Amino acid sequence: MRHNSETRFGSIFTEAKEMADKMGLQLVVPRIIAKQTKRDNYAGSPEEYFRRSVYVPFLDHLLVQLKCRFLDHRELISKIQNILPDKCCKLHEEEMKRTVEVFTHEWPDDIRGCFDDFLAEMRMWRRHCLSMSDEKRPKNFIDALSVCDASLYKTVHRYMQIGATLPVSVATSERSFSCLRRLKTYLRSKTGEERLNGLMLLNIYK
Repeated sequence: MRHNSETRFGSIFTEAKEMADKMGLQLVVPRIIAKQTKRDNYAGSPEEYFRRSVYVPFLDHLLVQLKCRFLDHRELISKIQNILPDKCCKLHEEEMKRTVEVFTHEWPDDIRGCFDDFLAEMRMWRRHCLSMSDEKRPKNFIDALSVCDASLYKTVHRYMQIGATLPVSVATSERSFSCLRRLKTYLRSKTGEERLNGLMLLNIYK
């Protein structure tokens, strides 16, 4: 859609024009000054104006969001899934080292000991996963926490907790920002942090 924007938007604009004609409306370029300083200067037909000012910027923004929200985190998500028993038993030595390196880089404060200690713990965890039958190997982090002994596999258990609590979207944090805007009015400007957190939780999860 981005590379063939002229052709794709042409069909969209034709449909929009037909709908506008049925309602007695006319698609025209909004009033603009001779030289705009806060935005790009678009000239030409209404189709050209809306394609360059709305359609193309929207697709560019969408592609950037897809890359930064999903593609850039794909390796990290795939590596943290390697500690699941169902996948850990299928790892070879190089892949296990690569997984430990990614964990060390992303969450260095959660490692109990040094790199070699964590690698040795991963090898022990892999042997434990191989001892399970295929039916008893958990396939998600919540179930895997129940079979991971925190006293034996301290670092693995810690990363199991991280994997189980990783958010799948940013909707929760965005909802909290919207809620804060509604709650923290000038009448509540002196509300304490504990009370404000309680009010936000009550409002979000009502």
